Amino acid sequence: MAKTGSVIGSLSDQLRRDISLGELKPGIKLNIEALKRHYEVSHPTVREALSLLVGEGYVSFEEMKGFRVLNASQDELKDSSCVRAELEALALEWAVQRTTVDWRSSVVAAHYALSEVERKMPADPVNAALEWDDRNKKFHLAIAENSGSPKLIELISVQYDQSRRYRLMAHANGRSETSRARWVEKSANEHNALKEAVLAGDTATGCAILKGHITKATLHVIEDVDMSFEGLRRPS
Repeated sequence: MAKTGSVIGSLSDQLRRDISLGELKPGIKLNIEALKRHYEVSHPTVREALSLLVGEGYVSFEEMKGFRVLNASQDELKDSSCVRAELEALALEWAVQRTTVDWRSSVVAAHYALSEVERKMPADPVNAALEWDDRNKKFHLAIAENSGSPKLIELISVQYDQSRRYRLMAHANGRSETSRARWVEKSANEHNALKEAVLAGDTATGCAILKGHITKATLHVIEDVDMSFEGLRRPS
Protein backbone atom coordinates (compact mmCIF):
# COMPACT_ATOMS: atom_id res chain seq x y z
CA MET A 1 0.00 0.00 0.00
CA ALA A 2 1.31 3.46 -0.91
CA LYS A 3 2.42 5.70 1.94
CA THR A 4 0.12 8.62 2.77
CA GLY A 5 2.78 11.21 1.88
CA SER A 6 3.37 9.69 -1.55
CA VAL A 7 -0.39 9.58 -2.24
CA ILE A 8 -0.74 13.25 -1.33
CA GLY A 9 2.25 14.11 -3.50
CA SER A 10 0.87 12.13 -6.43
CA LEU A 11 -2.53 13.80 -6.15
CA SER A 12 -0.90 17.22 -5.88
CA ASP A 13 0.98 16.53 -9.12
CA GLN A 14 -2.24 15.48 -10.87
CA LEU A 15 -4.08 18.56 -9.66
CA ARG A 16 -1.25 20.85 -10.75
CA ARG A 17 -1.34 19.25 -14.19
CA ASP A 18 -5.11 19.51 -14.53
CA ILE A 19 -5.14 23.13 -13.39
CA SER A 20 -2.17 24.02 -15.60
CA LEU A 21 -3.68 22.44 -18.70
CA GLY A 22 -7.05 24.06 -18.06
CA GLU A 23 -8.95 20.86 -17.27
CA LEU A 24 -9.85 22.47 -13.95
CA LYS A 25 -10.85 25.96 -15.05
CA PRO A 26 -9.83 29.18 -13.27
CA GLY A 27 -12.40 30.24 -10.69
CA ILE A 28 -14.26 26.94 -10.35
CA LYS A 29 -15.15 25.60 -6.92
CA LEU A 30 -13.32 22.41 -6.05
CA ASN A 31 -15.77 19.95 -4.55
CA ILE A 32 -13.84 17.62 -2.26
CA GLU A 33 -16.28 14.75 -2.62
CA ALA A 34 -16.21 14.98 -6.42
CA LEU A 35 -12.40 15.12 -6.44
CA LYS A 36 -12.27 12.14 -4.09
CA ARG A 37 -14.34 10.06 -6.55
CA HIS A 38 -12.56 11.29 -9.65
CA TYR A 39 -9.01 10.67 -8.39
CA GLU A 40 -9.96 7.65 -6.28
CA VAL A 41 -8.37 8.87 -3.07
CA SER A 42 -9.54 9.59 0.48
CA HIS A 43 -11.22 12.74 1.71
CA PRO A 44 -8.24 13.74 3.95
CA THR A 45 -5.84 13.20 1.02
CA VAL A 46 -7.81 15.64 -1.13
CA ARG A 47 -7.78 18.24 1.65
CA GLU A 48 -4.04 17.87 2.24
CA ALA A 49 -3.24 18.11 -1.48
CA LEU A 50 -5.44 21.19 -1.92
CA SER A 51 -3.84 22.83 1.10
CA LEU A 52 -0.42 22.34 -0.53
CA LEU A 53 -1.68 24.00 -3.69
CA VAL A 54 -2.99 26.96 -1.71
CA GLY A 55 0.58 27.64 -0.60
CA GLU A 56 1.82 27.37 -4.19
CA GLY A 57 -0.70 29.79 -5.65
CA TYR A 58 -2.83 27.33 -7.63
CA VAL A 59 -5.83 27.28 -5.29
CA SER A 60 -7.52 29.63 -2.82
CA PHE A 61 -9.40 28.79 0.37
CA GLU A 62 -12.05 30.71 2.30
CA GLU A 63 -13.88 29.63 5.43
CA MET A 64 -17.44 28.55 4.64
CA LYS A 65 -16.71 28.76 0.90
CA GLY A 66 -14.08 26.08 0.49
CA PHE A 67 -11.43 25.68 -2.20
CA ARG A 68 -11.36 27.27 -5.65
CA VAL A 69 -8.91 27.29 -8.55
CA LEU A 70 -7.34 30.73 -8.46
CA ASN A 71 -8.45 33.01 -11.26
CA ALA A 72 -5.79 33.78 -13.82
CA SER A 73 -4.35 37.25 -13.37
CA GLN A 74 -2.53 39.19 -16.06
CA ASP A 75 -0.99 41.53 -13.48
CA GLU A 76 0.23 38.60 -11.38
CA LEU A 77 1.84 36.94 -14.41
CA LYS A 78 3.55 40.16 -15.53
CA ASP A 79 4.82 40.88 -12.02
CA SER A 80 6.10 37.33 -11.48
CA SER A 81 7.81 37.31 -14.90
CA CYS A 82 9.44 40.70 -14.32
CA VAL A 83 10.82 39.57 -10.96
CA ARG A 84 11.98 36.27 -12.44
CA ALA A 85 13.79 38.02 -15.30
CA GLU A 86 15.72 40.26 -12.92
CA LEU A 87 16.58 37.38 -10.59
CA GLU A 88 17.79 35.16 -13.42
CA ALA A 89 19.89 37.96 -14.90
CA LEU A 90 21.54 38.52 -11.52
CA ALA A 91 22.16 34.77 -11.17
CA LEU A 92 23.70 34.65 -14.65
CA GLU A 93 26.02 37.53 -13.81
CA TRP A 94 27.20 35.85 -10.61
CA ALA A 95 27.48 32.47 -12.32
CA VAL A 96 29.72 33.78 -15.11
CA GLN A 97 32.02 35.32 -12.50
CA ARG A 98 32.43 31.81 -11.02
CA THR A 99 32.59 29.97 -14.34
CA THR A 100 33.99 26.43 -14.46
CA VAL A 101 34.24 23.72 -17.08
CA ASP A 102 31.79 21.54 -15.13
CA TRP A 103 29.22 24.34 -14.98
CA ARG A 104 29.48 25.14 -18.69
CA SER A 105 29.14 21.42 -19.45
CA SER A 106 25.99 21.20 -17.32
CA VAL A 107 24.45 24.13 -19.22
CA VAL A 108 25.22 22.43 -22.55
CA ALA A 109 23.67 19.16 -21.33
CA ALA A 110 20.53 20.88 -20.05
CA HIS A 111 20.19 22.76 -23.33
CA TYR A 112 20.52 19.57 -25.34
CA ALA A 113 17.78 17.87 -23.30
CA LEU A 114 15.52 20.89 -23.81
CA SER A 115 16.14 21.01 -27.56
CA GLU A 116 15.10 17.36 -27.87
CA VAL A 117 11.61 18.05 -26.51
CA GLU A 118 11.30 21.36 -28.35
CA ARG A 119 11.22 19.35 -31.56
CA LYS A 120 8.12 17.49 -30.27
CA MET A 121 6.19 20.58 -29.24
CA PRO A 122 4.57 21.76 -32.50
CA ALA A 123 2.92 18.45 -33.37
CA ASP A 124 2.02 17.22 -29.88
CA PRO A 125 1.76 20.28 -27.62
CA VAL A 126 -0.43 18.91 -24.84
CA ASN A 127 1.48 15.68 -24.26
CA ALA A 128 4.87 17.35 -24.67
CA ALA A 129 4.07 20.48 -22.64
CA LEU A 130 4.78 19.03 -19.20
CA GLU A 131 8.10 17.52 -20.29
CA TRP A 132 9.02 20.76 -22.08
CA ASP A 133 8.26 22.89 -19.03
CA ASP A 134 10.30 20.60 -16.78
CA ARG A 135 13.32 20.67 -19.11
CA ASN A 136 12.96 24.40 -19.69
CA LYS A 137 13.12 24.96 -15.93
CA LYS A 138 16.16 22.69 -15.64
CA PHE A 139 17.95 24.67 -18.37
CA HIS A 140 17.26 28.02 -16.71
CA LEU A 141 18.25 26.65 -13.30
CA ALA A 142 21.41 25.08 -14.75
CA ILE A 143 22.55 28.61 -15.56
CA ALA A 144 21.59 29.95 -12.12
CA GLU A 145 23.08 27.06 -10.16
CA ASN A 146 26.63 28.37 -10.47
CA SER A 147 25.66 31.67 -8.85
CA GLY A 148 26.74 30.39 -5.45
CA SER A 149 23.49 31.54 -3.84
CA PRO A 150 21.00 28.83 -2.80
CA LYS A 151 18.53 31.53 -1.76
CA LEU A 152 18.63 33.18 -5.18
CA ILE A 153 18.14 29.82 -6.88
CA GLU A 154 15.18 29.07 -4.63
CA LEU A 155 13.55 32.44 -5.43
CA ILE A 156 13.96 31.80 -9.18
CA SER A 157 12.44 28.35 -8.83
CA VAL A 158 9.43 29.74 -6.94
CA GLN A 159 8.79 32.45 -9.54
CA TYR A 160 9.07 29.90 -12.35
CA ASP A 161 6.60 27.55 -10.68
CA GLN A 162 4.08 30.31 -9.97
CA SER A 163 3.77 31.10 -13.69
CA ARG A 164 3.81 27.47 -14.78
CA ARG A 165 0.07 27.03 -15.25
CA TYR A 166 -0.08 30.01 -17.59
CA ARG A 167 2.62 28.57 -19.86
CA LEU A 168 0.96 25.17 -19.99
CA MET A 169 -2.46 26.69 -20.67
CA ALA A 170 -0.95 28.55 -23.62
CA HIS A 171 0.62 25.40 -25.04
CA ALA A 172 -2.60 23.43 -24.60
CA ASN A 173 -4.81 25.87 -26.48
CA GLY A 174 -6.06 25.36 -30.01
CA ARG A 175 -3.58 27.45 -32.00
CA SER A 176 -2.49 26.01 -35.33
CA GLU A 177 0.52 23.75 -35.69
CA THR A 178 2.19 26.29 -38.01
CA SER A 179 1.74 29.12 -35.54
CA ARG A 180 2.97 26.99 -32.67
CA ALA A 181 5.99 25.83 -34.66
CA ARG A 182 7.01 29.46 -35.31
CA TRP A 183 6.83 30.32 -31.62
CA VAL A 184 8.72 27.19 -30.51
CA GLU A 185 11.42 27.84 -33.12
CA LYS A 186 11.83 31.42 -31.93
CA SER A 187 12.04 30.33 -28.31
CA ALA A 188 14.54 27.58 -29.20
CA ASN A 189 16.75 30.09 -31.03
CA GLU A 190 16.77 32.31 -27.96
CA HIS A 191 17.71 29.37 -25.75
CA ASN A 192 20.60 28.56 -28.07
CA ALA A 193 21.79 32.17 -28.12
CA LEU A 194 21.61 32.25 -24.32
CA LYS A 195 23.68 29.07 -24.09
CA GLU A 196 26.31 30.54 -26.42
CA ALA A 197 26.52 33.75 -24.37
CA VAL A 198 27.07 31.68 -21.23
CA LEU A 199 29.81 29.64 -22.90
CA ALA A 200 31.47 32.84 -24.12
CA GLY A 201 31.26 34.44 -20.69
CA ASP A 202 29.39 37.36 -22.23
CA THR A 203 27.33 38.62 -19.29
CA ALA A 204 25.86 41.69 -21.00
CA THR A 205 24.59 39.76 -24.01
CA GLY A 206 23.38 36.88 -21.87
CA CYS A 207 21.40 39.13 -19.52
CA ALA A 208 19.85 41.01 -22.46
CA ILE A 209 18.80 37.77 -24.16
CA LEU A 210 17.47 36.34 -20.89
CA LYS A 211 15.33 39.37 -20.00
CA GLY A 212 13.97 39.70 -23.54
CA HIS A 213 13.25 35.97 -23.71
CA ILE A 214 11.22 35.90 -20.49
CA THR A 215 9.36 39.10 -21.38
CA LYS A 216 8.42 37.90 -24.87
CA ALA A 217 7.35 34.51 -23.52
CA THR A 218 5.03 36.30 -21.08
CA LEU A 219 3.42 38.31 -23.88
CA HIS A 220 2.93 35.08 -25.83
CA VAL A 221 1.19 33.48 -22.88
CA ILE A 222 -1.10 36.48 -22.36
CA GLU A 223 -2.04 36.46 -26.05
CA ASP A 224 -2.89 32.77 -25.97
CA VAL A 225 -4.79 32.51 -22.70
CA ASP A 226 -6.31 35.98 -22.29
CA MET A 227 -9.86 34.56 -22.41
CA SER A 228 -9.03 32.99 -19.05
CA PHE A 229 -7.86 36.23 -17.44
CA GLU A 230 -10.38 38.03 -15.28
CA GLY A 231 -11.88 41.07 -16.95
CA LEU A 232 -10.19 40.49 -20.30
CA ARG A 233 -11.92 39.86 -23.60
CA ARG A 234 -10.69 39.50 -27.13
CA PRO A 235 -11.65 42.42 -29.38
CA SER A 236 -14.77 41.68 -31.41
